[in-house]
Amino acid sequence: MKTPSYSLIFLFLCGSFSLAQAATGKYRLSYHSDPSTSIVIGWDQLSGDSPVVWYDLVDHGQDVGNYTFSCRPTEFNQEKGMKNFFAFLEGLKPGTTYYFVIKDNEGVSNRYFFQTIPNDPNTRLSIVAGGDSRNNWDARRSANEMVSKLRPHFVMFGGDMTELSKPEQWQKWLDDWQLTISSDGRITPIIVTRGNHEASNQELVNLFQLPSNQAYYALNFGGNLLRVYTLNTLIPVGGEQQDWLERDLRQNAGVIWKMAQYHNTIRPHTTKKPNENDQYKYWANLFYEYGVDLVVESDAHVVKTTWPIRPSLEEGSYEGFIRDDQTGTVFVGEGCWGAPLRANDDDKPWTRNSGSFNQFKWVFIDHESIEVRTIMTDNSSDVRSVAANDIFTPPFGLPIWNPSNGPVLIIPRFRDINEDTEEIFVAREIPKVSPTPASNKTFEVRDFSASRLGQNISIQWTAVNEDKGTFYEVQRSTDGGVVFETIHKLESRGLQQCEYEKYDDGLALAPGQTLQYRLVKITPGGEKQIYSPITDARENAGGWDSFPKIIPDQVSKEVKVAYVLDETGTVYFKLLNPKMQEMSRLEFLNQSPGRYLKSMDLSSAPSGKYLLVIRTEDVILRRYRVDLR
Repeated sequence: MKTPSYSLIFLFLCGSFSLAQAATGKYRLSYHSDPSTSIVIGWDQLSGDSPVVWYDLVDHGQDVGNYTFSCRPTEFNQEKGMKNFFAFLEGLKPGTTYYFVIKDNEGVSNRYFFQTIPNDPNTRLSIVAGGDSRNNWDARRSANEMVSKLRPHFVMFGGDMTELSKPEQWQKWLDDWQLTISSDGRITPIIVTRGNHEASNQELVNLFQLPSNQAYYALNFGGNLLRVYTLNTLIPVGGEQQDWLERDLRQNAGVIWKMAQYHNTIRPHTTKKPNENDQYKYWANLFYEYGVDLVVESDAHVVKTTWPIRPSLEEGSYEGFIRDDQTGTVFVGEGCWGAPLRANDDDKPWTRNSGSFNQFKWVFIDHESIEVRTIMTDNSSDVRSVAANDIFTPPFGLPIWNPSNGPVLIIPRFRDINEDTEEIFVAREIPKVSPTPASNKTFEVRDFSASRLGQNISIQWTAVNEDKGTFYEVQRSTDGGVVFETIHKLESRGLQQCEYEKYDDGLALAPGQTLQYRLVKITPGGEKQIYSPITDARENAGGWDSFPKIIPDQVSKEVKVAYVLDETGTVYFKLLNPKMQEMSRLEFLNQSPGRYLKSMDLSSAPSGKYLLVIRTEDVILRRYRVDLR
C-alpha cells in the first residue's frame, strides 16, 4: 500500500526542480541611443505580467537570483495585436557581452545574450545589409538563418518586411526573425528602414522603438569609425529631412566612414521600377559633397553593385551619374530578402555587376577599408557558422556571389586618383586592403619632366610600386651636367602609384646658361638610381586630354572639386592657361586628413581652356580640364 505513496512523493519532488517558462517571444533588439553603451530589448508578452529583464556580464543561465542588474520595461503598446514590451538598458560597457533573461510572474525565459558595439575606431565591424522580405517565407527564413550563422554586429534592414502590414503578417515576420538568433542564444540588433509596404512610421516606432518618429535617424558605431544614416523615402525627401541630413553630415565631418540606407532605389536596375528623381535631387549631391562612402538601397528586388559614382551631367555621365573612383559613392542593393524577384534588365555604364536572386550584403568596415560581399541566402542549412572568436572568416559552404568583377568590392579609405581602378575596386581574396608597398613588384619612374611654369621650373614625376623608406633627391646642374646639386629631398609615400611635383624658383641665370635636372632614387639600403627627364606632353594644352573635364556653374562660374588628403598640409588650387601661366590661386592652410569638397570662383578668368591643379607642397591630388565660355 505504501508503494504508490512513494511514487507520488517522487513525482512531487521532481516537479519541484522544474523551472517554469515565461511565456515571452518575438524577441528583437534595436538601438535608441549610443550602440556602445545602450540597447533596447523588445518582446511579445504572450501571457503573465510584471516582466523584468535581468542581465549581467557573467552567464548565469536561467538562475535569476545570480544576475546583478535588472531593468523594467518602460514602453508598452499593442501594435499588430501583440503585447509589445521594451526595456531600455543604459550605461553599458562598450564592446562587452551581456547575458539576460526575462522573468515574469509565470517563470523565466531562455537565456540570451548580446554584445555592445566597441567604442574604438580601430575595431573591425561586421554588418549584414538588405531588405524586402515580404511574402516568400522560405527564402526569408533561410536568409534569417544565414544571419544567425554570420553573427554580425548588427543588421541594416531596408524595409518591406511584410506584404500588407497586417497583424498576422507582422506576427509571422517576428516569429521568423527568431531564426536570426544563433544556436548559443546570441541576438543581433536590427536597424530598421521604412518601406512602401509599411503602413506608417508609427508602426515601426511601436515595434522597434526607433530614435525618431519620422523614421529617419543616424547612429555612430565604433566611436568615430562609422556613422549609419537611415532615411525615409515614404515621406518628403526634401524639406525637413534634407535639412536634417545636410546638418548632420556637416556636424559629423570627422567620422571616418559614412553609410546610408533607405528603401526606394534612386536608379533601379530593373525596368519595372521608376527612377526616383526627388531622391537624386535632394540627396545625391549631399552624399557626394559630404563623403558618404556606401549606400544600401532596396525595393527593386534585384542585385547590384556600382563603381564609385558622383552626380554629374557632363559628357560621359548617364542618368545623372558618372564614375569617379576617388571621390564617388558606391551604391549596392536592391532588396531580395524573400520578396518576388525581378529581372535585372537595366544596367548602367557605371554598374559593376547585377543579378537576380535572394541575397544580402555582408560588409566589413575597419580603419583602412570597407569590404562588401554579396551572400546568396538560399540553402542556408548547408552553411556552417562562423567561429565566435573569428566572425570575419567566411564559414564552410557560404555561397559568396562571384560575378565578372569578382566576389569582393573594396573601398580603400585613401583613394589615389592615379591608382589602377581595376586593382582597387575588384575582388581580393585577402581580408583587407590599403595602399600597399610593392616590394615584389618592379619600381618605375614615369613621366619625369622639367618644364617652365611662369617664372619657375616645375619638376614632376610619377612613381609606381614604391617601397617605404625610399627617398628622392631632385638635383640641378647649371654647367651642362658636370656638377649636380640637390635642391629638394623628400621621402616616398610608399604607394602603388603617386605623382610628385617640386619647384625650382628664384634662380638668376647668366646669358646662354642652361639648366639640367635629374632625379635620384635612394633605397633604404643606400643604393642610388638616376633618372633623366623626358619631354613632357603636358606642357601644352594638347596634352591635357587625359585629364577629366569639369564644368563651372553657368551662373556663378564656380567649380566644385572633391579631393582626399591623407596627411595634414596646405592644399593649393592653381588655374593654369595653355602657356602654363598661373591665372588664379586658392590656398587652404593646414587641412587635416580627410575628404573635402571646395569651390573656386573662376568668374574673373577670361574665356578659354585651362588646367586646374589641386596639390600639396609635394603631391598632385587632382587635375581637371576647364572650359570657360
